[in-house]
Amino acid sequence: MPTDIKDQGKAPVTGNQFSDVRNERYLQGVFRSLGAGDGSLLNALALSDSRFPPNRPLIQEGEIGTCIFRIVSGWAYQYRTTHGRRQIVDFLLPGEIAGLEGALLGLTEHSVRALTELRVTVFDGRLAHNSFRAAPELALRLGRHIAAQACRIGELLATIGCCDAIERLAFLMLSLYRRQARRGEATSPLQCWFPLRRRHMAETLGMTGAHINRTLNQLRREGIAAVENERLIIQDFSRLARIAGGAAAASVP
Repeated sequence: MPTDIKDQGKAPVTGNQFSDVRNERYLQGVFRSLGAGDGSLLNALALSDSRFPPNRPLIQEGEIGTCIFRIVSGWAYQYRTTHGRRQIVDFLLPGEIAGLEGALLGLTEHSVRALTELRVTVFDGRLAHNSFRAAPELALRLGRHIAAQACRIGELLATIGCCDAIERLAFLMLSLYRRQARRGEATSPLQCWFPLRRRHMAETLGMTGAHINRTLNQLRREGIAAVENERLIIQDFSRLARIAGGAAAASVP
């Protein structure tokens, strides 16, 4: 086990992961510790608290305008459909936001669906536009959230285009582990929640379900990582990080 993984689940940072470290802070706590004016706007446009069962859509591609959803608990995923096939481009974790695209552009080009049971706070879509006029700190946070998510999606696309199967899967595992570890949500230094089914991994990484199975078996057989009962168990963090390191888009911190 790497010596700099602490008990709270913090993972070491490799050179190609600086962009993720830099951008991650913009993806969580967008609504935390706002000033009085920004908080008043937020409260005025909060509509409801809602729950969604797994696989229920929150947002459909092609919708004109949409509400903004802040994820309180559970996971969702964002995707596009082309030629009858689905490409997952991002997973949304607690504290993150869905619906900004439609709220700002008027037309939604990505769908969002609950991966697990989901609890969200729903805001009027006017929150995005009104924040630029009346709540500059909130507007800045929303803009950073969009930019940081775009960087993460770009990194995933580079991984799909440039890497082989085991690098892609290692990248996905490490990325989701590190996102949870930084929030303190990894239950041990080398384990975290991993509710993705084979088809979700395949639709994220541009692979078939059979290829996902073979690659998972290879990682388990070589004592690197395993997925069991919706848990990711990292058996050899250093090797997983080395494999995934080649899958991360090069960036300048």
